[in-house]
Amino acid sequence: MKKQLLATALSLLVFFASCSKSDNGDDDGEIVNPVTGVVEVTGDITTATNWTADKIYLLKGNVFVTNNVTLTIAPGTIIKGDRGTKGTLIITRGSKINATGTAEKPIVFTSNIVAGGRDKGDWGGLILLGKALNNQGTSVTIEGISDATDKAKHGGTDNADNSGVLKYVRIEYAGVALGPDNEINGLTFGSVGSGTTVDYVEVYRSGDDAFEWFGGSVNAKHLLAVATWDDDFDTDNGFSGKIQFGIAQRLAGVADVSGSNGFESDNNATGVATTPFTSAVFSNMTILGPVVPAPQPSINASYQHAAQIRRNSQQSIVNSVFVGYTEGVFFDDALPAGGDKASTYFLNGTSVFANNLIGITRSNPIKLTNAALLVDITARLAASANVFTPDLYGAGIYTDAYKYSADQVTGARIGTPNFTLIANSPAATGAAFGGKTEDAFFERVAYKGAFGTTDWTAGWASYDSQTLPYTTPGAVTK
Repeated sequence: MKKQLLATALSLLVFFASCSKSDNGDDDGEIVNPVTGVVEVTGDITTATNWTADKIYLLKGNVFVTNNVTLTIAPGTIIKGDRGTKGTLIITRGSKINATGTAEKPIVFTSNIVAGGRDKGDWGGLILLGKALNNQGTSVTIEGISDATDKAKHGGTDNADNSGVLKYVRIEYAGVALGPDNEINGLTFGSVGSGTTVDYVEVYRSGDDAFEWFGGSVNAKHLLAVATWDDDFDTDNGFSGKIQFGIAQRLAGVADVSGSNGFESDNNATGVATTPFTSAVFSNMTILGPVVPAPQPSINASYQHAAQIRRNSQQSIVNSVFVGYTEGVFFDDALPAGGDKASTYFLNGTSVFANNLIGITRSNPIKLTNAALLVDITARLAASANVFTPDLYGAGIYTDAYKYSADQVTGARIGTPNFTLIANSPAATGAAFGGKTEDAFFERVAYKGAFGTTDWTAGWASYDSQTLPYTTPGAVTK
């Protein structure tokens, strides 16, 4: 009996020793479960830390990377957000994330729910906070995080601030709802500076916006939003970055009661003309809305606009494709009550909407709050080389744009899309660069929209993450 008790005690000692801390470079709130091999991460990460592909990491509650340190994540690493505690990863001001995946081994942030049971908003999401300018102040609390300390704040005066690298990264089933109009997005940027690298990032089935920028000057390329609940690309509070090559693929039945848009842009929530203005420039974007060729599914009544520019925003969108939305481009002047408005900026050239291809919409390809400006706005859109083609679907532009995962739709449309241009595609030519896109950041291409003869989502993005087990470390697949 004594020998049995001794053996049991020794086993428990081994168990608790192995559970105590991980050996990946940092002991802050990390416990390894020896049975599953999962590293549970809680609290603050305050020293330089490496997450490796031979383990799976589980975020529990708000996990803050603080103290000006860098969290480095190896290619092929799987990170899960805990549903019960609304796991969220926040990179605080001065700290960095180095999540540099590859096309063969993307880094995946996903739900901790087993395959078949995952849903939008299973966990919080990824939040980057920086020291760049916004129009709300130098110490602003980020949306969705209630922590009152400096850890949840963003803002400063350094537009070249560097929050690290996100490259070949998938973020799945994030965007938890914390309360009415208080959600975390799939990927949130708070005053993130232009020293940050963002390239090849997918947000899949976010429970709020896919990508949202609150101020800052970060630039990005190759962004993919699939089956977003609310808006795909949301810009606020003086965001001034440059974005090229992005796609949003929407589903007919998936939309938010607040109103779902491809683009939604505000200078700030009340439309006050505070500087710096939201003046981001998007080029070569593709927005595929819920209106698709027959058989046409029932479309959620909460769908709104391919692009809604409002509340004193000066955002520009060029060389892009908008197809299949319930309504097209909306210059919304409902706020502010006086002064300059979205339509004013477009008419006087402060913002640009040019060289875009706008396909089928259910109604209002051009929408205004001030109907008296319809003639002037329509003329300006035509003079800016925008092409409105009311009978054009995505199938008339791309090889196989209407393919979705099995848990999103039934029937013949299950599968992996192919976004390369068809022969003689109307989007194959017509892009133009200069003015707002004069910067060397923008790659000069002939085509409108996000794709030419190469589908840059192939090989690393996933359209059917519901079926992936995510139980074996490093075993990331499409």
